[in-house]
Amino acid sequence: MDEVVDRKNPPRGETPPDHFYGRVLKPAEMLEHAHYSAVTDVAEELRPWVKRYWSVNWDLAADERYQTATVSEPTINLTLEYGDIGRANTSGAGIWLTGPVTGRRFDVGLFGRGGVIGVNFHLGGTVAFANESPATIRDTTVPARAWFPGIDADLPVHGDLPVHDCLAVGDRLKTEDGLAAVVSAIESWLLSFRPQMTEGYARFRQILVLLDDPTIISLGDLALHSGTSERSLQRLFQDHCGVGVKQILVRARIRDAIAAFDRGWDGAFGELAAELGWFDQSHFTADFHRVTGYTPTEYLSAHKRSGHPQQ
Repeated sequence: MDEVVDRKNPPRGETPPDHFYGRVLKPAEMLEHAHYSAVTDVAEELRPWVKRYWSVNWDLAADERYQTATVSEPTINLTLEYGDIGRANTSGAGIWLTGPVTGRRFDVGLFGRGGVIGVNFHLGGTVAFANESPATIRDTTVPARAWFPGIDADLPVHGDLPVHDCLAVGDRLKTEDGLAAVVSAIESWLLSFRPQMTEGYARFRQILVLLDDPTIISLGDLALHSGTSERSLQRLFQDHCGVGVKQILVRARIRDAIAAFDRGWDGAFGELAAELGWFDQSHFTADFHRVTGYTPTEYLSAHKRSGHPQQ
């Protein structure tokens, strides 16, 4: 178990887990409102498909509201949610499947007492566990039983605790042993599917590695570096993650920009835009705003207004 943030209200300036950068907007501020833990030590048999397990729980004052915002890869998350939480397409506590987010950021409203336990699949990772196409749940959330019939009975991760007892569940998840027990139950359930590597997914994983290269900014670039035709790339991405290649490339570079800002970028926006592959600052600003809801200037100003200067 690693990358555990074991505190409800960390001091200002506390460094968030590395994987927050570029994904969680205003990451230090988020950690002042909720307790976060992550487990990246995934069982070896599941590592090709599962990136990490994570949990967030909160206990806010009666008049307090906080909205988290993330810009992640268009992956799929399986979540067990309890207590008070507000977002589109869900109705409170339960087990949910959130599809690849391709539009703007993904917002969740926190209030009262509650929490989430999640399985973050790699891009395309659900193909080993369900026959459903990721495109069918793009930009939406559905009950997990839509893909996994019987999951409510097959995944007893809370033991003797009811899912709506958010205080008891949250207290349990704040301990390493408690979170480890939940992860163990989830992994046993996933392993029961006996996931198998396919030739198509193996090829897809090789191509995904190239997305970490900030110089790859177009479908043509990816085709050239991967030795794969543009049509084959489009088919691979559609089949495995239900999202077009161009959308994933733009979001990957936007995440790079967010991470740069959160880590203390103090250069010109045009310089960062050029470094990440945009031809001009105006297109960079437009893409950044479309995905995050902020212009670069607004995002940096939000840091200062919240009392969280760049890290």
